[in-house]
Amino acid sequence: MTFDRLVSAERQLDRTHAYFPRIDAKMSALLAIGAAEAATMAINLSPGDLALWYIDIPGAAFLLLVIIFFWNLYQCASPHLKGGSQSIVYFREIAKRTEANFIREYGAIDEPELLRDISAQIWRNSQIVNAKFESLKIATTLLLVSSLPWIITLSAA
Repeated sequence: MTFDRLVSAERQLDRTHAYFPRIDAKMSALLAIGAAEAATMAINLSPGDLALWYIDIPGAAFLLLVIIFFWNLYQCASPHLKGGSQSIVYFREIAKRTEANFIREYGAIDEPELLRDISAQIWRNSQIVNAKFESLKIATTLLLVSSLPWIITLSAA
């Protein structure tokens, strides 16, 4: 019975890991769009434009929104990875061991303990994926909202 649960847990861990590249691909696309908008703004504004209130106000709104946007993309790209101390399946904990110690410890672990460790990894990776997804969702919203002041500023300039 434990073996079937172990296989099921490994599949669930794989499903959880499958979200990482999907989120990262969307994050890369948003990064490109946000950087292009910021570059377009910088190229099209002249120092004289900055003296006009009808350019300053939407321009400042865009700048604020895009700063928060980039902060959320950074949070998505660099999630908090602490945890998993002493895990036999968490990559950071595996890397702390010597090759010989890892092989010995992995070979000595029994199925119920391995199931607990994999279950803990499913939980922790789910937290990380959720944090990445939430940051991505906020960044997407900010990019959409920042489009209005971006268009207004460029039109006025």
